[in-house]
Amino acid sequence: MYNRGGRPPSSGSTISSSARTNDTFDGIPASPASSRTSFESWNSGPRRVDYGWQRPAPIKQYRRRRETGELFAALPEEVLGLILDELKKLHLKPGSASCATCMMRDLCSASMSARKLLKVARVALYEDIQLIGADSPTQKKRYKLNFGSRLVLLRRTLRSNPEIAAMVHSLKPPAVPQGVPLDLYQNLVASVIMACPNFERLIGFHQNHDYSFNRLFQALSTRRKLVEMHWTLESSQFQRKRRMSNAAPLLNSDKPNYQEAPGDLLPEQSENFLELHTDWEHLTTLSIHCLPGATITPISLIPDIVSRLPALENLHLSHLPFTAFSDANLLSLPPLKTLTLSHLPGVSTEGLTSFVRRPQSRSIKKLTLQHVDVELLPTLSQILSNLTSLESFSLVQSSVPIMPPNEMIWLFPYFASPSLRKLHWDITSLQTSANPADSILARSIAANGFPSLRILRTPNDPEGIFQALCKPMESIETSNDKFRGLISKCTARPSPPATPTTPSTPKTPSKSPSGLSFPMEDQLFPSKAASNLVQSRRAAQSRLEAARQTPRFTVNVIDEDGTNVENYGFAGFMGQVESKIRYHLEPDVGALDENGGLVDIADVLGDGGENLRVDGREGCTGRWNTYSGNVIDKKDRERWFHTERGRWRPVVLS
Repeated sequence: MYNRGGRPPSSGSTISSSARTNDTFDGIPASPASSRTSFESWNSGPRRVDYGWQRPAPIKQYRRRRETGELFAALPEEVLGLILDELKKLHLKPGSASCATCMMRDLCSASMSARKLLKVARVALYEDIQLIGADSPTQKKRYKLNFGSRLVLLRRTLRSNPEIAAMVHSLKPPAVPQGVPLDLYQNLVASVIMACPNFERLIGFHQNHDYSFNRLFQALSTRRKLVEMHWTLESSQFQRKRRMSNAAPLLNSDKPNYQEAPGDLLPEQSENFLELHTDWEHLTTLSIHCLPGATITPISLIPDIVSRLPALENLHLSHLPFTAFSDANLLSLPPLKTLTLSHLPGVSTEGLTSFVRRPQSRSIKKLTLQHVDVELLPTLSQILSNLTSLESFSLVQSSVPIMPPNEMIWLFPYFASPSLRKLHWDITSLQTSANPADSILARSIAANGFPSLRILRTPNDPEGIFQALCKPMESIETSNDKFRGLISKCTARPSPPATPTTPSTPKTPSKSPSGLSFPMEDQLFPSKAASNLVQSRRAAQSRLEAARQTPRFTVNVIDEDGTNVENYGFAGFMGQVESKIRYHLEPDVGALDENGGLVDIADVLGDGGENLRVDGREGCTGRWNTYSGNVIDKKDRERWFHTERGRWRPVVLS
């Protein structure tokens, strides 16, 4: 066929003519282009420009190689801040071999490693300053200072750089060095506080206030952003003179156990103490503790103080005489989230009943009653039912609450709280059998009166009625409890006193080999009885082991003849498998087993781990971070080692 019109023949016509001519595909001559692939034929033949063909992009993208530090520079400051926060947690977490000095050394190294890290590391270093232990002798010799060399250098830095001074929110000064006048050291700490415009809290440095002028408390009163304040009040000079003159004490006829009360303060002393709280608009936590012979009067002084603190959320009152705090003061409190009432003879059962009925009291999430001596069970029932936001409740007292003579319990649960998650219940009067209040509480828990309860701590549980309501545990006793038992058996000393125990008062000044003094330990006075958690764990472990001897299931092995070959029991335990409540007999963070597990004012006023004179306590010298083993050269020693200092941990009131 010939194409006379100048048009190339179509492929369809060519194939059909060839098929008709040869009748089979075998006869079709193979062209050179038929042996090439489709891509080769496509590229070899002529293409029309109208289609706009382009080579497709490759599937694998070859990215540009990043420059050194480019990815690090792209990280936001918030991410870098979180990284440094985790570094601080690794240094300061419980059980860590490091200390605050090692933490600050690593933060300084991070700030010098990159310019972008400088700002973030500076904030992490200065926002929460912790100066623990004694100053370095080399540093004191270099700067020719007898005491407080780190505080002096810190004050110089803050005064010369207002930007850094604005970062400081909290300060933990070192303990008072031995041989240094207390007023001079307090003035040094006050000068550092005055250099911090955004100062929020002074932690771990608890000093007494005797209602006389003090630069430390005057400096704290000028910090408008202060959020936490702990008062430890001692008797004023006027009260001490009155006590020496054998003035007649005030009597409380309602409660014979608290008959004597110190005399009132002078009007100007009360007014000056009130003025210290004027500028604390952001204060959220207030703690007031009276030492023996101290008071805070007139009785309207505490309501006046609270009225000047619009942001107050947490209030802790301890050992206030009945002339300083009463039922009327309790009813005048604003809405709070945390309330601790410890050893307050002026608070009665009727006052507590009226307090929990107020609408303003429904915001309380955590309530602690230590030796307030609640006399009636209906009061406890109303506390649990009326406080609808209550999540943690602690009750410690020696007397057993009873039912009124004309009332009876018809239905259970008698105690009920849909929001309560943690319960500490310690009534120390009966040590051999459960008291009626314990039985009523146990039956209320069994009747699903506390659907949200997850942690139950009952140190005085002689019959195990509370342990039987919780989920089973494999072991309750700790290894330290076992070692204590071995030590008590090997030594000739008498065994520990039976619960309840009473903390003893130190009579000699506390001195540390590192040159620090801890006077707060000498001013604590014996508290009322509290259960010992060590003995509670041992008793719970013995009940648990006794329950394992009583199997829950029995297996009978029978042979083919029907003869009983063997039978044995297993799965003996104590508790309820379906229960969600954990039987918790461990102390709170910072608390002692001897005090029942609750953080008391004695724990807050203690050294917090800074005192190295305690038996078995070792300090940190930075050697944990060396990698040379026992043989350490001089350069490595200078790089990592520092003066031995204790591992201080903050303690928060329960």
